[in-house]
Amino acid sequence: MYRFTEVVELRTISWLEIYGKIRSQMLSRNTIYGAYLVMNISNRAYGLETKPFEISVEVGNQKVSYGTVSMTGHDKKKQQKDCTHTLRTMSFFASNELIMSERNDGWMEIKLGEFFTGENDEEVKMSLTETKGYHLKAGLVIEGIEVRPMH
Repeated sequence: MYRFTEVVELRTISWLEIYGKIRSQMLSRNTIYGAYLVMNISNRAYGLETKPFEISVEVGNQKVSYGTVSMTGHDKKKQQKDCTHTLRTMSFFASNELIMSERNDGWMEIKLGEFFTGENDEEVKMSLTETKGYHLKAGLVIEGIEVRPMH
C-alpha cells in the first residue's frame, strides 16, 4: 500500500483538481490495484453537490479507468440552521452505485479507479477534478491518495 498525503481543506474554490502519480515499478508486478481518495467533509461544506466530479486513472498515456461521480444528500438548510452536519448526510455516486465508504481510521474514501501493473515501468496518474464552469465550493478535506492491491 502506498499513500500520498498532505492534509488540506478547501476553503472556497471554483475549480478543483486533485492529482497523484506513482511509478508502477514501486508496486508489485502483475497485480490489480485500486486508487482511493482519502477525504472528509467539514461542517462548513457547500457547493460540492452541484456539479459531478470527473475521476480517472491513467497508466502510461492510456486511460484505464474513468467516469464521473456525484455527491448527493447535502442539506444546505440544515447546515445553516445548525452545525450538526456530518459525513453521513453526503454520499458520492457513480452510475447510481455508492463509491464512498467509511474507513476504520475515521476518514472516508472515494474509489478513483483500478489499474493493472504489468512488466513495464510506467507512470500511473490518478485524479479527481471539477473544472466545468465557475461554481463556488468548500469544505472538502483531503488527506491523500492511497494505492492498494485489490482482493
